[in-house]
Amino acid sequence: MEKLGVLVGYGFDFELGGQNKICAALKNNGYFVKSIGEPWPRGKYVLFGKKYISSGELDDSGNVFGEGGNVQLGKDFVLVSDNAFHFNEIKKDVDLKRLISDRSYYESSKKIISNKGKEQYNVPVHVAPTGYFFGNSSAQGHIDLFTLLLPNSKILIFDKYFGKDANLNYDYNKICEKEGLKFLEYDGSKEEVWFPLNSLVLPNSQKEKVVIDSKAKSLNRILEKEGIERILVDMPQRNYPAGKINCQTNVFLLKDKNKLDKLLV
Repeated sequence: MEKLGVLVGYGFDFELGGQNKICAALKNNGYFVKSIGEPWPRGKYVLFGKKYISSGELDDSGNVFGEGGNVQLGKDFVLVSDNAFHFNEIKKDVDLKRLISDRSYYESSKKIISNKGKEQYNVPVHVAPTGYFFGNSSAQGHIDLFTLLLPNSKILIFDKYFGKDANLNYDYNKICEKEGLKFLEYDGSKEEVWFPLNSLVLPNSQKEKVVIDSKAKSLNRILEKEGIERILVDMPQRNYPAGKINCQTNVFLLKDKNKLDKLLV
């Protein structure tokens, strides 16, 4: 398996975002780390296998399939947030109002996202609900704020607190059943951390390592029970409603460490 390096951004604040803490924890575990002057490197691109998929513009005119917060990567499949319906490339082919009012139309329209995603990933793409199109106008658009997918261990953890109505129709259970994943429901309200599942998954040839906030004690116990190695970060600001460790990081092939400027354009 190709060796990976990790980009670490400063998050919502240079001092309170925890950039230095994340860098130190990763370096202590033997990872090549690059600290950068960007807040959210996860939004710049998605690395799937050996392929980099760029997000382009960081708004609705960009490429949703390269915007990492909207994506969870399996080994041979990908989850993409139904937030993709708001992106111009998808939006032009649907009626947004009808997506909310007509469940059958929503279900049939998901193939637009799946088909366009498969063109970029070359694997099956499952549309992952946020709850927005089920009537929850305050739903989180980025699925990495309330889900954690461990591809090698074949586990999907769903946060019923921060995910709210996203699994109203058991879509995540159905995805897990189809892909042979173990579904674990989790209550993020029990933690002392905002968006505790926004954690960095570092794949390897066997089970993953997961970088989590040290205060996410319930999550830590769940991962320990499943035999998943954790890297704990003592994040300085835990209760701010913004992205956390996953949003602040991204991975790259170590052989590409001298080409990072191109990835961050």
